[in-house]
Amino acid sequence: MRHQERLLILAGVFTMALGLSLTLNPNVLPYYGLALAVLACAAVPYLLHRHPAYTFSPTRMILPAALALAAPTVAHELGNGPLRLLAVFGPGALLYGLILGEYILIQPTQGTSTQLARLLLAVSAYGIALGYYLLIYQIKERSVESGPLAAIISGALALRLLTLDRPNEWRARLYAAAAGLALAEVWWPLNYWVLNLTAGGLMLLLALYVLVGIMRQLLAGQFSQAIALEYGTVSLAGLLLVFGATRL
Repeated sequence: MRHQERLLILAGVFTMALGLSLTLNPNVLPYYGLALAVLACAAVPYLLHRHPAYTFSPTRMILPAALALAAPTVAHELGNGPLRLLAVFGPGALLYGLILGEYILIQPTQGTSTQLARLLLAVSAYGIALGYYLLIYQIKERSVESGPLAAIISGALALRLLTLDRPNEWRARLYAAAAGLALAEVWWPLNYWVLNLTAGGLMLLLALYVLVGIMRQLLAGQFSQAIALEYGTVSLAGLLLVFGATRL
């Protein structure tokens, strides 16, 4: 059986599992998502090991596992609205794309496929981060509980983003841990700030985007005053966007 056929089977099974999640009690969904995340973690090395240059790396599991973990809760949240079909079929299609992108990046080239794979993984990482931030901000648990959760999610996603170009860079792990701690610190005051759901999620996403962007430049040795000005401008524009979101 070919690689893409196995991927299609996995995506189909995942989609059926999400459809089943709509019938479950909401209290069971986190555990159901955990089971799907374990399935994704097992599927990634199984599907990638047929590449001749494959070597095991846990970072390749981060995005598929993060998607699988949150998908049942998100599907349940959107299950009664107009986005119901997207909530059920979208994650399966995205899981297919993520694992295919990871397969392509095992042995990256200068071609268009490699660039598209990096773009898909990067955009998906920020999209998954926003989904988690919205779920965390919607729950509004105490900072002692939600802060570590935000740190773990942010650190893991930052690690994958930082290793897209430099998979063997040991400093990326230190920077990712720092990003996770920084997002937990950002979350702490946000937990007491009167912001609506959209604004709270966007504020956390903005912080992650700026931190990861600066860290990527530091890893590449290209950080300069121009880069600092660029990300400062992005931060200011993002804050204005968040302020506008508070009016929604």
